[in-house]
Amino acid sequence: MMQLRAACIAAAILFAAFPLGAGISFSNADLNSNDELLFTVRQNLPGTVSYQSLFYAKLANGAPVETPRVITCYPERMELLSDGSVLRIRNRYGTAQYSPAKKTLKYVQRADTIPQNSMRLFPCSTSPDGKWNCFVQKTGFAEGALVIENAVTGKTATLDMHAPFSYDVVPVKWAPDSSLVLYSKNGTVYFCSPDAVMRGVESSEAYREIGQGTIASVCWAGSDVFYIDGDIIYKINVKELYATGLYADVIGKGAPQGRLPELFDAQRDMFSVNKTGTSLLLIKSGKVFSYHVLKHNSSEYVSVAFSRPYVNTHGSLLDAVVLWSTGGEPFVWMRIIPYAGGKTQAAVYRITNTFAPVLTVEDSCRPILCADGTLAAFFSGSTVYVYNVSAWKRVGELNGETMVSAVWSGNSTLYVGGSKSVRKWDVTSGAVETLFLSSADSCAWSGATAVVSNDEKTFLLDKTLSVWAQAASSTASGASNQNGRYRVFLGSTPNPRFENALYVRTLAGKAVTKPVFPESVKKEAARKKVALAFDAYNSADGLPAILATLDTYNIRGTFFLNGEFIKRYPNETKQIAASGNACASLFFSSLDLTSNAFIVDENFIRRGLARNEDEFYHCTGKELSILWHAPYYRATDEMRNFGKKAGYVYVDAVNGGKGETVIEAAATHGESAIRIIETHLASLAKNGGGVVPVAVGFAQSARTDYVHQNLDLLVSAILDSGFDIVDAEAISD
Repeated sequence: MMQLRAACIAAAILFAAFPLGAGISFSNADLNSNDELLFTVRQNLPGTVSYQSLFYAKLANGAPVETPRVITCYPERMELLSDGSVLRIRNRYGTAQYSPAKKTLKYVQRADTIPQNSMRLFPCSTSPDGKWNCFVQKTGFAEGALVIENAVTGKTATLDMHAPFSYDVVPVKWAPDSSLVLYSKNGTVYFCSPDAVMRGVESSEAYREIGQGTIASVCWAGSDVFYIDGDIIYKINVKELYATGLYADVIGKGAPQGRLPELFDAQRDMFSVNKTGTSLLLIKSGKVFSYHVLKHNSSEYVSVAFSRPYVNTHGSLLDAVVLWSTGGEPFVWMRIIPYAGGKTQAAVYRITNTFAPVLTVEDSCRPILCADGTLAAFFSGSTVYVYNVSAWKRVGELNGETMVSAVWSGNSTLYVGGSKSVRKWDVTSGAVETLFLSSADSCAWSGATAVVSNDEKTFLLDKTLSVWAQAASSTASGASNQNGRYRVFLGSTPNPRFENALYVRTLAGKAVTKPVFPESVKKEAARKKVALAFDAYNSADGLPAILATLDTYNIRGTFFLNGEFIKRYPNETKQIAASGNACASLFFSSLDLTSNAFIVDENFIRRGLARNEDEFYHCTGKELSILWHAPYYRATDEMRNFGKKAGYVYVDAVNGGKGETVIEAAATHGESAIRIIETHLASLAKNGGGVVPVAVGFAQSARTDYVHQNLDLLVSAILDSGFDIVDAEAISD
């Protein structure tokens, strides 16, 4: 078994740790004789990665002629378009395109100001040929319009006006030849031809229905679509899709390939089929892995070659990806969060009659597959590794800087986006070409040429500022802050979201001083605070994803631990304690303390809190904080006072603590997780902050969705509403 040892960043690298001093700062100003200004901007805002970008401005009449434009291009997300002729790079400042043929980088869309919120980018699913894009255009914090776009013309068409929004995936699956795309809408799976949709000649959606379910109910295997309806597995050839959609009531939903031992849950399960359509790997509830041999034209139960839960005594499973060898052999990439804390651990397993480890990768991103799926790339800190998926032999590695994103061009070329630069790597030959810089450490003018440096890399930019030419060494002279007409300088600002401001002072003519960015000196109220209270009663389901999301946004939550949870889940309790998040008391019992079943006096409260303290200490060797709240936030003033006498501070949640009651009984109340989040956001806006309750685990009810499953939407909405997320101690009495 091969080991990859490196200090590394997770797949959520886009939102890694940033310096403690939060805000936007300017530096490296250099003014040339043509009144052209270079400077850098660094953002250290909650929920974002910190990087320093190069800006350019042309001055006239004591101010920039137009909004200063960003020149460097940080690869927060990358897609390869138009059969590999265009590399698209997206970041908080806009969208740029790099032409490998012309070797030019050009922003095609720029923000008209410096973004001051988290601004996490939406994902985009690009067709294999790069001609089409699918994405959900956000219209609310939790939903948007599912859009298909022509990558060349930019023309769009809408497939679903009310698609669920996610920062991780787009609910579509492309045919290998890009001719069709599968999508889900209102609990039904459909297909369409992007070309026909764009030309307005696609048939009615009623005749393009595959069946009930979500996008998890279907997958491509070569030129076939596999669809699970309940427990029956169907195969539909791509040439038969339109006939199936039109005559489903007559000819059925395709050729049956077998029956599963239990019903498929389209909300929580996933499956994958090999290219030959002979084997299926099913993952139920993210825990139980089953390998099945498919039958041909049969509704009999499928053969079970392997079925067991994945159990790791060292950590909890976060996510998994199915990979197939060229011979149709299944492998699974899994990522776990260690119970003892520290970086996530990933491994690849061969599925035979057991989980056979073939590779471990510390703090790995999800595998990035080449066009034919034979090679997989992994980030691990400052290194990218490429492995053959069948033999799991390393075929190449590239290091030098922290990795951010990557995209394959065919089966041999990998575009690698790093924190310092974007590079083109020929995995076969090993040749590496640096295309442009992601961020800038310094900048200066050398005549009419801009000289930009980052570590040991220095680039020269021509007057168009779109052609990057790597220089052997820096040729720039010392930076100048004046040219006889203007002087530029860094000064203070009354805006708490900026650490400083960049000013232009006119030296010739009427004396005036103006900021380069007017918003940088605009008085703003300080950001208000919100705390996330994660209430752990008696289920640890969903905990790995919660911890991963908090780490992704580099924020801290406060976990209120119940005595029942600590007893049932000692490893998960240690995991929470080691994660760096705050830990508080949810009392020892999960009973409703306001019920008439027993009398709650001071001694009862003291003993319940003390017992929880001891259980937590014996489990973790650490102490709980002095924060607490009663189960389900149901407490009288007398109980709160009893806790205060015991040295505790009581924590109330928004909506009077009713939020979690609704969360646990949402099936009865008819509330969805999204509706609950909307209610919380309205309360935060009204009250100027507060504590938002989020229950850990799954309740024993008819619930189909939970707030913790939509935590990234909640966090992003809070940050983009102008709040900072802190632990509960920071806003408690």
